[in-house]
Amino acid sequence: FGSSYALDLVKVACHFLILLPQLPSPPSSLFPIASAAMVVTPVAAACAEDVDVVSDLDVAEERPTNAGPVLLGRTEEGGKPAVGKGEELASPVKPLDGCSGGCGAVNSTASSTCLCSEDSQESSEPGLSRAGTFLSRAGTSLQRAGSNIQLQRASTLPTEDRELRHAATMPVMFDVESDRFCCCGLWKVQQFIGCLLGVGLALFFIISEPLDGFPAASRMLGVTALISCFWIFEVIPVYMTALLPIALLPFLNISTSEFVAQSYWNWISLLVVGTYLMDIALEEVKLPRRVVLQVLRKFGTVRPGLLLASFMVLAWALALFCNTIAVALLLSPFVINLMNAAQEQALNIAATESLESGDQNDNLASEQASREVERLAHGLLLGVTFGGAIGGLATLTGNIGNYFLAGESLVSSHITWANWFFFAAPISFICVFLAYGILWLRYVRSCRVNGVDKEVLEEEFAHFEAIAGPISRDEIIVGCLQLLQVALFMCGPLLRKVFTTKYGENLVNDATWACAPALMLFLIPSSRRPGQALLTWPSVHQNFDFGLLLLIGGSLAISQGFSDSGLSVVLGNYAANIVKDLPPYVLEFVIMAFVSLAAQIFSCIGVAAAILPVLDSAALNAVVNPLTLLLPATVATSFVFMLPTASPCNIIVLAKSQELSQSLRLRDFIKSGVPLSVITMVIAPALVCLMGMLVFETGSPFPPWACEAAGAGCVWAPIPGIVQGHHVSSQACVVQLNLGGNVCQLWNRTMVDATPFVPGGPL
Repeated sequence: FGSSYALDLVKVACHFLILLPQLPSPPSSLFPIASAAMVVTPVAAACAEDVDVVSDLDVAEERPTNAGPVLLGRTEEGGKPAVGKGEELASPVKPLDGCSGGCGAVNSTASSTCLCSEDSQESSEPGLSRAGTFLSRAGTSLQRAGSNIQLQRASTLPTEDRELRHAATMPVMFDVESDRFCCCGLWKVQQFIGCLLGVGLALFFIISEPLDGFPAASRMLGVTALISCFWIFEVIPVYMTALLPIALLPFLNISTSEFVAQSYWNWISLLVVGTYLMDIALEEVKLPRRVVLQVLRKFGTVRPGLLLASFMVLAWALALFCNTIAVALLLSPFVINLMNAAQEQALNIAATESLESGDQNDNLASEQASREVERLAHGLLLGVTFGGAIGGLATLTGNIGNYFLAGESLVSSHITWANWFFFAAPISFICVFLAYGILWLRYVRSCRVNGVDKEVLEEEFAHFEAIAGPISRDEIIVGCLQLLQVALFMCGPLLRKVFTTKYGENLVNDATWACAPALMLFLIPSSRRPGQALLTWPSVHQNFDFGLLLLIGGSLAISQGFSDSGLSVVLGNYAANIVKDLPPYVLEFVIMAFVSLAAQIFSCIGVAAAILPVLDSAALNAVVNPLTLLLPATVATSFVFMLPTASPCNIIVLAKSQELSQSLRLRDFIKSGVPLSVITMVIAPALVCLMGMLVFETGSPFPPWACEAAGAGCVWAPIPGIVQGHHVSSQACVVQLNLGGNVCQLWNRTMVDATPFVPGGPL
């Protein structure tokens, strides 16, 4: 790392040496420095731009007299430089008489530097043109600086769906334009900081062992800090970061490889597989796009407000059944194609009106019409990402953070698709109306666009049918299988009572309901592709995000490490002091505000993977209902509107917006996302508190099903008392494994003998 930073300093100095002798009119006091700099400029250019060292003499001998200026790091074709995107060449200038080396060169016959005449217009020498190119590159470097601090720009992202699917969860890794100063060009500045911070914290906790009496917990805390920093700062791909628990926990004597490996494959993994297979099938047959086009055609001319509402409702509804990444990939190209066609129509109308009125400012009218359509397009794209994120909150299979919740050890047996839907759907429904109101005020209220005419919609539908053809049996069957999967999810709690063992144990869960319809996709023949099924393995291999399985497994492995190391005991002791003193609304507001802010700044995926295991373990040892802490944290991971890098949906619409004449910018997310985030942070805690009590009884003490899920870590003791304001005849007692396992702790922090409550005697 040190050698890399030294090279960075050398590059900065070299950039200065390049610029200094190429100034059009340097002060006379700088002439000696400029003359000396001319000697090292070729070497400096090679150092700063990573190109071969070429002397001025070689350039003069190899280039024709009338050739264009040399651009460092670029090629020339036909004597003209290849100009990159966003670059402008400075006008060539002619040196004064007696100057044989060009502008800014050192005269061989005199101890002076040749200057250029201002009115000279033709020259073959590279001096001033190189300066202009360098200044243009300096501006590009300033733009790139934004992406080095997570301020992602659209041009830094890929647009091809396969790459964008991965870039949605790892935007820093796929940032193609940012300067990577650290570790020989491997890392951006933030990645280097994340590596230093993670490794430093890990070494500190492991060596110093700050948790007295819990050496394994101190080591686990170090591992958690390392993984959290690597997840948040994307030091390496987030999927590979998820493998750190299996690599580190056995060596640090926290847990065995066998136990840790079991966390990487469970029923949550199969739930992901089943739902993603159905999402891929929907993408293949393009059914959602056909449906929305048919609906919009019924309205004729669609006004901006209705257009925004249509796309937000569609994104919200699709996110109930599909994951949010698939929703953004399905709808954002449709929005862009539609608005590009609308922009072309608006320009034609503006030009026609200018000709009819004889107005000479036809360009001004066209530009105004174009800007209005661009503004509406930005609002629609933000509506897609906001609607998708809020809709994904309503189902267990919508947002990635919901998968992490379903996999947490204390609640995995109690959280189902159906009860989560009944809890989260009202919250999602209210929040999508708030999001529509914010976007309507910003993009529609003052919009001068009349809307999208039926002609544009008909042209878009004709273009779609030319690609996809008329509606086929494939689309109908895939739609029916999707409805079947949702129906199984909804009726799951009732069906689970039918499929039980003779001892009353459930035989099926949501993983079965997800995979059963998905398997039928490979059994039913396709009408469009004879000899193939509705869904083929090449399509799955290309579109399925297998890394998500590792990411979920890594989060569950951390949770397992908390329990095995005793770190959950320490966290529970700290959490108990906080939880007992805060009212339910205040507690949920604090959790949601913290998690939402962290997710906005970093990434909702990394934050959910790092924080939910901590809260799960803290709830057990604080002897409080785990859903009281986990529900607000999970909901908050869906309220990520302020920054492009906060969620996969934001990344996808940002990247796809490059196909517009003006792409989305950071300010677009901030101006719409900040007021929406503030409003949801005020309203959502009350909604979470209310719906949690109605659906999950979060106001009750630590429940028996959570104690059973904790295994040997909890016993149900027939000890009456008052727990969180409730009179109880029995209550949970968390076993203190660090004290030999014969003592357990009640909610009021009282220690009691656990031996009478454990079947078979002492633990």
